[in-house]
Amino acid sequence: MMISILSACATTPSNSSAELMPATSLLSDDLFPSFQAYPIETREQIFYLDEAAIAFIDRQGRGLRTEEAKIRRFIKAVFERTDLSMNYASDANTTASVTFQRAKANCLSLSIMTYAMAKHAGLDSYFQVVDIPEYWTRRSGYSMLNGHINLRIKPSTKVGIQTLFNNTFVVDFDSEISAKKFPAEPVDESVVLSMFYNNKGADALLENDLDKAYAYFRASVVNNPTHAGTWVNLGYLYRLANDYDKAEMAYRQAININDDQLTAWENLSILYKLQGKTKRASDIRHEIERKRKENPFYHQMLAEIDRDYGDFESSISHYLNAISLDRNQHQFYFGIASAYFEKGDLDNSARYLKVAKRKAGRSELAEVYENKLSALSSFMR
Repeated sequence: MMISILSACATTPSNSSAELMPATSLLSDDLFPSFQAYPIETREQIFYLDEAAIAFIDRQGRGLRTEEAKIRRFIKAVFERTDLSMNYASDANTTASVTFQRAKANCLSLSIMTYAMAKHAGLDSYFQVVDIPEYWTRRSGYSMLNGHINLRIKPSTKVGIQTLFNNTFVVDFDSEISAKKFPAEPVDESVVLSMFYNNKGADALLENDLDKAYAYFRASVVNNPTHAGTWVNLGYLYRLANDYDKAEMAYRQAININDDQLTAWENLSILYKLQGKTKRASDIRHEIERKRKENPFYHQMLAEIDRDYGDFESSISHYLNAISLDRNQHQFYFGIASAYFEKGDLDNSARYLKVAKRKAGRSELAEVYENKLSALSSFMR
């Protein structure tokens, strides 16, 4: 069964004028009695930089006289470090210092680290949530709804100091999303903290540690009750605990925040089906499918679910639907190549891998596809 429950990096900014129930009235501490055993990172811990990170930043500013040179050097150094020593991992939800120390990060953890570094460097920086189309990744059998966040950095605006350089720079660790120039909306630290807690809760949920998941989801909504994605995840957690009333209330809270939160509607439909409210469940489901049918990433998600279950013919059909809606996404061609490979059709697998490589352009993934083509060619001999 497909259940979309997780927000991997960020979610759409909320509607602060929505009529919301008090967050405390939607919490159920008694359902998860051990949640207090899990320490929750504070704001200070999340943005803290250790000595190595501070030394790295200080080295970049030496000998520079202008704000523009300072910003350019800082951004160049951060990108060089991440490109050379870090790999992307969706579950790498780490604090600023841990992100600096480790070789794995996601867009949220990298943005948190860079924000903290920019602050130390004396630069003004703020987060932006990017309004991208719905798309999902598969992890541990779940379909995870992805979001995106980046940073905007500008010269410091200190009282009494005049600057001749007023340009701002966007720091985005996903070059493909950055190139598409999606609209972005500034958000404050409280939203980012809620995203961090939400992601940590999602990790715990995938590990089946429900008390830990509740501890983090609780921290997220207490910190910022208008983060819709967390209410969806909290509703799913209540459903697992068989508290269907609280689950529905949590989903409704997410919908009140953002009526276009289709993941909340989807989970509400699943909840109604479990309760035997088949007509209500079906009506919601049909409306969701109507809204999503023109989204190629929705068809990609369905293709990946079918592939997980070994239904390669259906998977290929969904990938072809995705390609018919958007012929420029290299991951669609790689997905269909993988489905053909698992089906045993090596000729079609190689054909679509070549297209994936071409569509990837000069990105690092083009080299990955080339290596897979070489391995496939050896396999076909």
